[in-house]
Amino acid sequence: MWRSYKRRPGMAALGFAAAVASPLVSMMAPSLVRRAVDVLAAGGDPHRALRYALGIVGVAAVSGLLLFAQRMLLMGISRHLEHELRTEAFAHLLRLPASFFNTQRVGDLLTRLGSDVGAVRMAMGPALMYVASTSTILLSAVVLMLRIDVPLTLASLSMAPAVALTTKLFGSRIYRRWHAAQEELSHFTARLQEHLVGLRVLRAFACEEHEKHTMGELNRAYFRASQRLVNVQALFFPLLQFLIGVGFVVVLGYGGAKVVAQKLTLGQFVEFNLYLARLIWPMIAVGWVANLWQRGAASMARLEELFSQAPELPFLPTPEAANLAPSKALTVAFAGVSFTYPGAKGPALQGVTFSVPAGARVVILGEVGSGKSTLLHMVPRLITPPAGTVLVDGRDVLDWDLQELRGTVVLVPQTAFLFSATLRENICLGKPDASEQEVWEAVRRAGLLPDVEKLPQGLDTLVGERGVTLSGGQRQRVALARALLLQPAVLLLDDCLSAVDRSTEAKIWEQLPPTTLLFATHRLSVAKAADWVVILEKGRVVEEGTPATLAETGKRWTQLLALEELEKEAVGGAR
Repeated sequence: MWRSYKRRPGMAALGFAAAVASPLVSMMAPSLVRRAVDVLAAGGDPHRALRYALGIVGVAAVSGLLLFAQRMLLMGISRHLEHELRTEAFAHLLRLPASFFNTQRVGDLLTRLGSDVGAVRMAMGPALMYVASTSTILLSAVVLMLRIDVPLTLASLSMAPAVALTTKLFGSRIYRRWHAAQEELSHFTARLQEHLVGLRVLRAFACEEHEKHTMGELNRAYFRASQRLVNVQALFFPLLQFLIGVGFVVVLGYGGAKVVAQKLTLGQFVEFNLYLARLIWPMIAVGWVANLWQRGAASMARLEELFSQAPELPFLPTPEAANLAPSKALTVAFAGVSFTYPGAKGPALQGVTFSVPAGARVVILGEVGSGKSTLLHMVPRLITPPAGTVLVDGRDVLDWDLQELRGTVVLVPQTAFLFSATLRENICLGKPDASEQEVWEAVRRAGLLPDVEKLPQGLDTLVGERGVTLSGGQRQRVALARALLLQPAVLLLDDCLSAVDRSTEAKIWEQLPPTTLLFATHRLSVAKAADWVVILEKGRVVEEGTPATLAETGKRWTQLLALEELEKEAVGGAR
C-alpha cells in the first residue's frame, strides 16, 4: 500500500508538508483575535483592531491555499493507489487458475474490486491526510493553550482519556460490522449479476415472483448488516461530541472564574476558547479517521484473501527449453494422464495415453462425462495436469511459459462466450491488429460468411450481451473464427460445433487450416473423416485407430456405427 507514496516521493513530501503547514498558519488567527479584543476592551484605536482583522483574513487565505495543496497532492496519490490496486487485482485475477473461478461468484469479485478498493483508498488517502493535519492542530493548540494557562489546559483535556477509550471500543465494532456488510453486499451483487444475465431464463420459466422474493431477502440481509453498522456510527459520533461538550463546560466555568478574578484577560480567554474550538475537529476526526481506517482494514483483509490465491506456475526457463524452436504444427502427446476433480467420487481420467503427430487430425469420441473436455483443457493448462503427462512438441506443458503456450495452443470451448461488442471486435479479441483479409479468411473457414453477409452492418454489427442477438450455432462459429484468426500450431475443438447442422459442420471441417487438430465430439460424421480416432469411456481409452481400421476391428466403433444407422432409420420412418 505504501508503494504509491514511494513512487511519488515529491508529491508525498509536499502534500504532508502542506498538511502540517496549513494548521500551523491557521493557529496564528486566535492570537490576532486576542490582540484585537484586548485593544477594543481597553478602548484603544479601532484602526489598530482593523489591521488585526486584515491579518486574520491573510492567515485564512494562506491557510486555505495550503489546504488546497494538501488535498490535491495527498488525495491525488490515493487516487493513484486506487487505480494501481484495482489494476493489480484484475491482473492477479487473470493469472489465477480456472479452478479458482469454479468456487467464486462474480458479484463477490466485483465488490472486492469496487467498493473494497474504494474503502482502502479512503484509509490511505483522506484518513492519512487528516492524521497529519489534525495531529498538528492538536499538538500546536495544546502548546499554545499551555502558554496561556497550564491548569486551565489540563482541565480542558480532562475528557481526552474518555475520547481515546471510546474510539478504541467502537473501532473494533466498526471493523467487524463493515466486514459483515461487505460480505452481504457481495452476496447481493453476485445474485443480481446472475439474474441480469439469466433474465430470459427467469421469464421463460415464470420465476419472476420467486426470484424477486429471493433478491428481496438478500437485499434485506444487506440492509440489516448496514443498519447494524450505522447504529454503531450513530452512537459513536454523538458520544464523542458529548465528551467534547463536557470539556467546554469545564473551560467556561473554570476559565470564566479566572477572568472575573482578573487572572486572565478577556482577550486571553477568547484566544484560549478559539484554540479549544480548534480541538473539536481533531477529536471528532479521531473517530472519523478510526472509522475510515477500520473500514479500510476490513476491505484490505478481503483483498488480501484474493491476492493470497496462488497464481498459475510461472515460466521456469531451462537450457533445453530455450533451444527448441516451435514448428508450424506441433506434436501433442498424452502419457498416462490420470486426474480427479477435488471432491469427486471417481477419477475423470485414468491412464490416458496416445500421441498426435504434427498436422494430424484426431477426433476424440465419447459420451458426456467421458473426460473429453478435461483432457483438452489440460493442453493449454486451463486444468493443470500431473507433471510429465501432457507434452506439446516434446516438452511438458508445465515447462512452457503460459503466454507462449496459450499463443501456440488455442482451445475453442463448447459454450461460446461473446462480449457486448461488434462481431469484428469479438473475432479480433486475440489479435486486435488483424488485417481485413485475415479477418474475412477466418470468417470463411469458420463457415460464418453467409451469416455475416445477412447482418445489417456486417462485421460491425453489435452482438449484444453474450451474443444474445445471434443463434447458438452462430455464436459457436464466431468463437471458432476467433481461434482461427490466431493461426495456432495446435487447435483444440471441444464439441464447439454441437449447435451446427451436420452439413455445415462437414463444410467447416474441410475448410479448417492444416494444423494439429484435436476435435472432441460425440458425432461420427466428423470422426469418419479424421486421421485418427480415440474413443473414451469413463475416462479410459477403450479403442483407437484410423476410421478404416476401427470399422474392421473396433467393437465400440462398430456399435456406434450401428446406433447411428438406427437413428437415421428412426428419423426416416418418422418423416
